[in-house]
Amino acid sequence: MSKQMSKYKKQGIIIILVTNAILISLLEFFVFIPLPIPGVKLGLANIITLLAIIFLSFRSVINIVLIRCIVVAVLTRGVLTLAFSLSGGILSAIVMWVMYKKFSHMFSIKGISIAGAVVHNTTQIFVASLVIGQIVIFYYLPVLLVAAVVTGYITGSIAEMVIDEMEEKGVLANG
Repeated sequence: MSKQMSKYKKQGIIIILVTNAILISLLEFFVFIPLPIPGVKLGLANIITLLAIIFLSFRSVINIVLIRCIVVAVLTRGVLTLAFSLSGGILSAIVMWVMYKKFSHMFSIKGISIAGAVVHNTTQIFVASLVIGQIVIFYYLPVLLVAAVVTGYITGSIAEMVIDEMEEKGVLANG
């Protein structure tokens, strides 16, 4: 985001992105999407994370993920699930941020999205193993990693279309 953008415009954009991320997460939670693997969801709110990574600062990205995770946990599964969603959400956002800022010449948005999904699932399995005190849960990781590649690709494809459209229309251009 350009230094010329006003503080209020930036705050407005962050509020819009946070609101959309929360709404997408809630829709994904309440609307049944038949996926063949238990516990897997598309992770469509990561579209918003990818948009934030491209157009906003690192701090704004982390704030968006943090607020989304807290609000969605409180409204759906409860605060006990916060460790899972925060750890996966924050770590995947960091990985995607680094990949985009340092290696975007090597990875497409789809690739970055897939990496984020893989990190998210791996982190959540790790946290689950700590919470339940069992490493047997890691047997489920290969299934989740295959799902992460598929869902990350879908999410990344949608994000690419949205980013292209936003850039073409100058949605976040200064002015």
